[in-house]
Amino acid sequence: MPKFIRVTLIICLVLTAVPGVLFASLWLWSLYQTAKVDSFYRENRLLGAMRDGQKESTNDSASARDALLKVVPLGTDKDTVVAFLRKEGLGCRAIAEPVTHAALRKSFLEARGMTDSPNDSRPKKQWVDCQRQAPNLMGYAHWIVDVEFDADARLSDARVAIWNIFF
Repeated sequence: MPKFIRVTLIICLVLTAVPGVLFASLWLWSLYQTAKVDSFYRENRLLGAMRDGQKESTNDSASARDALLKVVPLGTDKDTVVAFLRKEGLGCRAIAEPVTHAALRKSFLEARGMTDSPNDSRPKKQWVDCQRQAPNLMGYAHWIVDVEFDADARLSDARVAIWNIFF
């Protein structure tokens, strides 16, 4: 067999093998990342339950909220809720009022020519914002759990947002 044919044959074999190796490498990497993500959500049961209900990005996931409220039902006291969320690895901090609430109230009042009265008769509510990043196949998931408490410091509402952040 002439040298030219052998070299050509070797080059053709290499060129056909490279895509196969790249595909196999990508497939193995995908399996590894998926196993890593699944392991994280098995270890973090609350986030796992919320993820089972909602896997794609959203600013307000009703199914993830329902999963949260199954574990921490409405009426639970504030200290218990915050302690549980922190135990689950979420970083929690008290906030004055969710930005969306304040902006909506302000625009509502401005549209009617009214001003915000600091001594209004609305019941005082407390909000706690909890967040955590979790691994994802391509990047990470940013979990935002906002919980609302009534004047008696009992859980009165919750909101869950999931943002998938890609590299």
